Amino acid sequence: MKTNRLTITVLAMTMSLAVSAQTSFDAAKLYEEELNGTARYVAMGGAMGALGSDISVISHNPAGIGTYHQSDINLSVSTFGSSVSTDPLATKAHQITSNGRTYYSHNTMSDINMSFDNISAVFSGSDGGSNYLNFAMSYRKLQNMDRDLDYVDAFNDADGYEVWREYKDHQRNKIHSFDFNLSCNLSDIVYFGWTLGILSTDTWSEGYFYDYYGEGMHPDHPQGLDYTAVDKMNQGEGTGWNMAFGTIIRPIPALRLGAAIKSPTYYKQYLEYADYLYAVMGEQKDGNKFPNSVDYKFSSPWSLDLSAGLTFGGSKVNCALGAEYEKHFTQRSSLSIGNTRLENQGSIDYKDFSVLKAGFEMNISNLSIRGGYNYKESMFNDASYPYLYDTDFNGWGTDTNGNLVVGRTDFQIDRLGKTHNFTAGLGYCSAPDNDGTQFYIDLAYLHGIRNSVVNVNEYIEDPDVNYNYKTDKVMLTIGWNF
Repeated sequence: MKTNRLTITVLAMTMSLAVSAQTSFDAAKLYEEELNGTARYVAMGGAMGALGSDISVISHNPAGIGTYHQSDINLSVSTFGSSVSTDPLATKAHQITSNGRTYYSHNTMSDINMSFDNISAVFSGSDGGSNYLNFAMSYRKLQNMDRDLDYVDAFNDADGYEVWREYKDHQRNKIHSFDFNLSCNLSDIVYFGWTLGILSTDTWSEGYFYDYYGEGMHPDHPQGLDYTAVDKMNQGEGTGWNMAFGTIIRPIPALRLGAAIKSPTYYKQYLEYADYLYAVMGEQKDGNKFPNSVDYKFSSPWSLDLSAGLTFGGSKVNCALGAEYEKHFTQRSSLSIGNTRLENQGSIDYKDFSVLKAGFEMNISNLSIRGGYNYKESMFNDASYPYLYDTDFNGWGTDTNGNLVVGRTDFQIDRLGKTHNFTAGLGYCSAPDNDGTQFYIDLAYLHGIRNSVVNVNEYIEDPDVNYNYKTDKVMLTIGWNF
């Protein structure tokens, strides 16, 4: 029975002396970036790399800050909620059978949360003519994920008796970015920009795994029997930095073409994980804690950003269209502990992925109407899984007597998949045609759908279950041009 194999692993884990743990699935948490920034940027799907004049392009195409002719200060807040469900929908009343396992999920919905997403400032100065030198500072929340996953299935053991299994996981990831930009504008024809980013990360997750015979399911255990009950927790924190370089060319007044390159983000992280073992094959434990921790480094990949913007219209009504393409060379990611590099992941688990953005803005006097779409491919290969048998990284190996020493164990694979964001928004500017002080307020709505493939226990007979994480967000930005 598979449960027995898991139990042996858990028992061995309690005797291990593992001092390090790291997988590409841990590192991937640091590379997930949500569509976030100002309400204008979000409402246009983030497709503003060539159009510029929005602080949120600061790390995508730094030259976009060079398009400012005035200084600007703004801040953004949002409310958001999320839900998690299987696809196709599997509930207790409508269960699904796959590979001999019947499963369902307690589909969950989060509370409405408040978030402070962005505060930024741009300081613009000119030579008295058409050349500008701008400096900008920005704080932006790159990731603010909080989700629950609940999974229950039933299958027959080697003797034909039914076993029930329950798994639950709660994840919370936060990544904060502090960006500093220097950019210039040469006669509104060519723009250049450079950005330094300083990042702070905070990741946390807790899950439990619970196998049991229910009452009356096994003749030797008429009252039921717990096989394994274990809580697993991990939390990490750290810092990172990156740089981006960009340019925008304006061959004709209505057209802007942009290109940018972003360096890897070089992270230093501290990861701590622990197991609380309560029962094994019916034998009650004391809830002992088996902690381990590791300091590790992760380098995210280089990325390339290509964008285009088109503006047209008259004095009363004018429009802007934006399109953007990002390529992330994820296979070139690297993980290391000390001077040891993890060779069996990164290029194996990850694949290069693309992000597509499209958006529009229509300005009618003081009012603006916006809409957009943002699509991101998965960074994981279909066959990827947490590789736990690396001696240097996860404590696996043999002792002086040649006996197997077990390090870290996981009981879940979570391959984050494609993400679709649908956006819309409204804006008001007090004096859109005035070069003096202006007050503006923007609203945005985002509906996001992120797919994830979950395999609960790393064995091929377990079904891959598709989950959809849906997010609804309303964002408000208030700012001043001066």
